[in-house]
Amino acid sequence: MSVIKKTLEENYIFFIRGLSRIDDEIRNLPRGSISAKKIGKTTYYYHQWREGKMVKSLSLGTKIPPELLQTINRRKLLEGQKKEITKEIAIIAKAIDTQRVTVDDIIKVFSQNGIRVILIGSYCIPILKEELKLNLPTIKTQDIDFLLNVPYRGREIDIELLLKPLGFSLGFNPNGSTFFTNGIFKIEFLAPQSGKGTDKAVYIKPLKISATPLRYLKMLFDQKMEVEKEGYKFIVPSPWVLAYHKILIAKNRRAKDKREKDMLQAIAILREIFKRPDEFKKALSYLEKLPPKWKSYIKGRLAEYIPDISLKN
Repeated sequence: MSVIKKTLEENYIFFIRGLSRIDDEIRNLPRGSISAKKIGKTTYYYHQWREGKMVKSLSLGTKIPPELLQTINRRKLLEGQKKEITKEIAIIAKAIDTQRVTVDDIIKVFSQNGIRVILIGSYCIPILKEELKLNLPTIKTQDIDFLLNVPYRGREIDIELLLKPLGFSLGFNPNGSTFFTNGIFKIEFLAPQSGKGTDKAVYIKPLKISATPLRYLKMLFDQKMEVEKEGYKFIVPSPWVLAYHKILIAKNRRAKDKREKDMLQAIAILREIFKRPDEFKKALSYLEKLPPKWKSYIKGRLAEYIPDISLKN
């Protein structure tokens, strides 16, 4: 981590803590203001504040309680400070964004700490494009998905502590699974669904996280590809396995845009692979080993999207 980035993040944390302290204090102070109304020769005071669209009012009589006036003034002072701190946080956040963590940084940290995961999802596309010189579309996404096996048999390490220096904070999905976000990327962990399946998150004790179980993920362990970068290595699925997996999950996608994205990526990968005789044979050989229903569905989609390709080995 650069000195500039570290300094920015330290300042960011300082202001966030200050903002949190102010919010806590404001929460315990009275809202609104004090108004005065003169009736005859006598002045009456009222404590007024807004609740939704309604203005509430409480009569104070002819004298303002000193403590109430002091706390209302204190709240106004803190609200002014909060506005200034919020501006500072916005400026620092933009500066941090220019120094932001990359996907490569995240993968490198996992690799160098012996975390046994497979990079899956859309971020595999630029990896395959670069490593295998495939002509593939680059679709930007903020979601980074890692696949791990259950039971997990890797090194014991606290993922949260590992990602915290990179600016990530812990969160939980509705099903109880763990995710980490830094406001730009969202890191999630997936595991193969066993038996008839359940949506309940699977706790991975060695890593102190919970993974989302999903169908068809087991196949991504079948044929893997090791990618070597400067100072670290990591694993991705073979291109055809990834493509077949995307075709299978696309049929269960509720969102049309995600379904179309999966099919676009899958077909783009297979068109490139089918141009290479050796890879074409491997891809077809693997397809024939899949469960009959999966194989039949994939072949049907391929016939629809790339009818010019013969699937005879």
